[in-house]
Amino acid sequence: MAFSTENMPKQAQALMSGPKKVAVYNATGGAATSQFASHNLSLIGSIPSGSVIHDNACGDGAVSRAILSSGASDVKIHATDIDQIFLDSLSEAVSNNSWPVEVSNQKSESLSFADDYFTHSINNIGIIFASNGGLDGAKEIYRTLKPGGTAVVNCWADITWLPPFIKTVAVTRGTPPAKPPVTWADGVQIKKIMAEAGFAPENTRIEQSEVWAKTSDLRAWAEHSWAFLGGMMGGWQEGDEAKWDQAVDIMVESMLAQEGTKKVDGEVHMKASQWVVIATK
Repeated sequence: MAFSTENMPKQAQALMSGPKKVAVYNATGGAATSQFASHNLSLIGSIPSGSVIHDNACGDGAVSRAILSSGASDVKIHATDIDQIFLDSLSEAVSNNSWPVEVSNQKSESLSFADDYFTHSINNIGIIFASNGGLDGAKEIYRTLKPGGTAVVNCWADITWLPPFIKTVAVTRGTPPAKPPVTWADGVQIKKIMAEAGFAPENTRIEQSEVWAKTSDLRAWAEHSWAFLGGMMGGWQEGDEAKWDQAVDIMVESMLAQEGTKKVDGEVHMKASQWVVIATK
């Protein structure tokens, strides 16, 4: 992910400095993507002993953690990402728990691994950040996967809190963020790039599923989310610091108005859905 630090408001700096960035992500959008990771692993069944797995665009290791907690044994996991703060968090957990995980800083589009290396390659909400509309990342997945190996790749379909972010940017900055060059929401792009990378249609299936992000403190959730994503929507602006409280207020009000939001026993639940492709090389 590309994060802007120029003009970063003091409020965002306080929430996002160092390892706090990981905690903020895991408490907001990461709560959804970690559920995707667990669900998607259930689609491929148990992972055999001796497997060599790529946790691609790993963040702080949601996929690795889900694999290891599933009871998989005698496996080797290579976890790669370009965000060193997230990698440092995962490396600390690997060291503390003696996990069979090797962590390295690598771009999904230019991996150092040999051809036909992995038995499994799993990319959890990372392909959308790869260059060339995700195709360059998909090609590397295909290249590094063994014949007969399994790839699992997903993207967002719908995010309840995305329209509130867009509205917040539009109101506080005077213009909405630029539309992304590629649309992922209908599932067409992710299926297309996997086919173009080399995965045969008859060995590929695509599914949609949903999860819920939950919070008992919606204002804190909204503030943390704005701190994490505000710099990604056109970069931080000079006026964002002075308008911080206004931005959070708009997000809270707008999130409560979304169809994908519901209140359950004192909590606010926000729906998120994914497209997931399971492909065999």
